[in-house]
Order: sequence, then structure tokens, then C-alpha cells
Amino acid sequence: MAALAEAGIVSALFPPADEPLPVDPLSPSPTGRPFPVPQLVVDRHPTRQIARAVLATCGALGVPALCAGIAATGDRLDVASALAAHGLPRPRTALCTSEDAALEAVAAMGLPATLLPLDLESTPIPLLDRDAAEAVVEHRAVLGGVSGSLGLIQAGWPAPESLVKVIVVDGAASALEAAPGTNVPGQALRLAEEAARALNADLVAIIIALVSAEPAVWDAHPVPDFRHAMPVAGVTVAQAIAEAVQCRLATTVPGFTAE
Repeated sequence: MAALAEAGIVSALFPPADEPLPVDPLSPSPTGRPFPVPQLVVDRHPTRQIARAVLATCGALGVPALCAGIAATGDRLDVASALAAHGLPRPRTALCTSEDAALEAVAAMGLPATLLPLDLESTPIPLLDRDAAEAVVEHRAVLGGVSGSLGLIQAGWPAPESLVKVIVVDGAASALEAAPGTNVPGQALRLAEEAARALNADLVAIIIALVSAEPAVWDAHPVPDFRHAMPVAGVTVAQAIAEAVQCRLATTVPGFTAE
């Protein structure tokens, strides 16, 4: 919001915390007062369940959004399916709907493996050996029922130093986070940009695994923290977002001129 202010763009939290949000662009506000409909929404909400509902309502109101695309409104299965459909390099992945299916996938892929809950807010779970895999899968099935049994089994468990978070804003790799001393090849940045395009994402973090000769897409974060990210081309993520907002407003708001 500070970067937007520096660019001369007025911003505020949306929707207002104390206001109900209309879902019909032709109906009056539920409160009877004029509702402040924005010209653009930048999706930064930490609670994705709320964000998905607000983004859907923005669509109904005709309000464009700068967001993570499929990763903003979908889950890890949607993300994996979109990346696979575009032929991007990824680890072997299987959707599992039961405890038995998950253990069968682990047996087929080998260990270590990773359990990815479908909710993109959930932390990936390492499956380092057979006993651990059985314990994790059983625990989730018992406590979570059907939702706990649903998940993706992904081959491998990369070491933290081999994972790079690349933040892509408006189609370009803007910043990254990696372990000290990690050499991040340009190929990894280009892959992150391709992944963002496959997800139709304007603002997203793509997790790239540097575990072989060819980088692979490991995961995606719809609302990345970028406070400590290192700019790729001398422009901070906040500044890149402000520039993207300027470009959008210049094409949608009569009389608006981007600096």
C-alpha cells in the first residue's frame, strides 16, 4: 500500500470490514448506503477461503483482480493439473482419495515422498520412510475424515537449500528467496514465469526444486510474503505490484495515465 501511495494511487482494504459485500452489480448495497466499489483489487488476503469468496464476488461486480489465477481460487490439484497440461517439468504426482491409495502411491514412487494437502495454505508433509508414511496417512484419515484422506503424493522430498521461491509479478520474475550461496540459474526463473502463465497468475510465488539437471516446479503460493525477497532486476516486489496496478488502470480507467 505504501508503494501504491508513492505511485499516486489511492488504496484501501476491500471489502470494508464493517460492510456486507453486494453480489449483484445492479442491486443497491445491503445497508442502503452507496458501496465503494474499487477499480481494481490486489489479492493479498491470508485466509484463502475468504479470498476465494471475495474474488468470486469481484467477478460478479465486474471488478478486475491482480491475483494468483488458478492458485488464488483453486487448490493444489487444480495447480498441478494446469502445470501438467502445459507440459512443465514436475515431480511424479498422484491424487489419493484414501489411506490405501496414498500408501500404494508411496510404494510405487519410492521414498522419500511428500504429502501435499489439497489446500494451498497447508504445509507439505515429508514421508521419509514407510513407518512415517503409514503414521501420517493414518493420522490424517482418522482426524480429518474424507478431507484428511484427500491429497497429492509427490515424489521426493527436496532439501530446503534446493528449493527456491520465485515471485512472479505481471509475467516477470521480480524477486526470489533461496538459501545463502545457492546458484539460481536463469532457467529456474524462466520456468517460474512459464508456470505463472499456465496458472493465469498476475502475482504468485512459484517454488522451484533444483534437484536435477533440469529445474522442476514443486509448489505454488498464492499470497507470498516478499518482505525479505531479493529483487531480480532492482525493483522491489511492492514496486512491481504498483507498476502492474498502474498498467491495469491505464487500460481500464478513462483519463488515467501511468507514470
